[in-house]
Amino acid sequence: MNKHIKSLPHHPVRVIAISLIVAGVIGFFGYKEINKVVPAPLVTNPNTSAENSTLPQELTLGFLVGGRINTVSVKAGESVTKGQVLATIDAGNTEGALVEAQATYATAEANYQKIINGATGTSVDVAKSAVNAAQVNLDGVTKTQNVLVTNAYANLLNSTITATSDTNLSLPAPIITGTYTKNAEGTLNFAINQGGQTGFFSITGLENGTGIVSTTTPEPILDTGLNIEFPSGSSYLGTSWTINIPNTIAPNYLVNYNAYQTALQAKTQAISNAQAALDQANASLTALVTAARPEDVATAQAEVNNAQGAVQIAEAAYENTIITAPSDGTIASVAIAPGQIATPNAPAIEFTSLTSSN
Repeated sequence: MNKHIKSLPHHPVRVIAISLIVAGVIGFFGYKEINKVVPAPLVTNPNTSAENSTLPQELTLGFLVGGRINTVSVKAGESVTKGQVLATIDAGNTEGALVEAQATYATAEANYQKIINGATGTSVDVAKSAVNAAQVNLDGVTKTQNVLVTNAYANLLNSTITATSDTNLSLPAPIITGTYTKNAEGTLNFAINQGGQTGFFSITGLENGTGIVSTTTPEPILDTGLNIEFPSGSSYLGTSWTINIPNTIAPNYLVNYNAYQTALQAKTQAISNAQAALDQANASLTALVTAARPEDVATAQAEVNNAQGAVQIAEAAYENTIITAPSDGTIASVAIAPGQIATPNAPAIEFTSLTSSN
């Protein structure tokens, strides 16, 4: 050490004062550094705000999707409130998709409530009326078709009825008239006999009994609806004759047979259709008055959940076409105008938040 330099005297008070001054300076600049305002980042979600901030903030707002700008509702210096629409771009199909999703959700919700609550009295009454109408229709169709089939069958049985003989081929055949009224197929067998002053015949087969042999008037063949008359000038004593029901060799047999088969098929189809309608009406009524099954409730609930999710997706897509104020504040500047093409996340509006965004 240079011996010419004098040692400084020790003054404790002076050292303490200097130390306090240095500490104060360090504390001041430390305070300023800690409380320095950090520039606000770009905010591209219209609904995003700086949470837990109580100081004014500079925010840059922009669209999350691209498109043609439709409206710009603010200008620089204008005060706005939280949630106020500042600008929009042409939503295109986005808005329509949102409306459709909302309608689907409403339908699913209504269906769920219908299953949970059960059918209304009016619905049940309507369903009961439908069952009654279907039953009346089935009864009417069955009755009508039965009549048509019966008539077709009667025509078949009455196919040109004639009497034939395998042994009396030289004699004119007895004349058969009337309409066969029995609903049965088979044969009527005649044996011609003599008794007293008049002749008579005995019948076996479909009917059993006797009748009078007459050459002047048709005599009834018991209660078959048919009559028989023997030509005059010939002796029929001891002869035998047969009437086949139906007469399969009659010229109109095939036509009558086909008509009968058609009537049967038409009956089957008509009654089947009417029965199916009645079954459907009964099923609908049963579904209305039966308590909701767990699987039906679960299915309906799933449809509601799916529809609700679709609405949320559509709402998010639609909201991306709108810039809204994240809090109360003032518009610092506007860099967009209607008709321009917006670029996703590009700065559009400078915004100054004037209040806490909480």
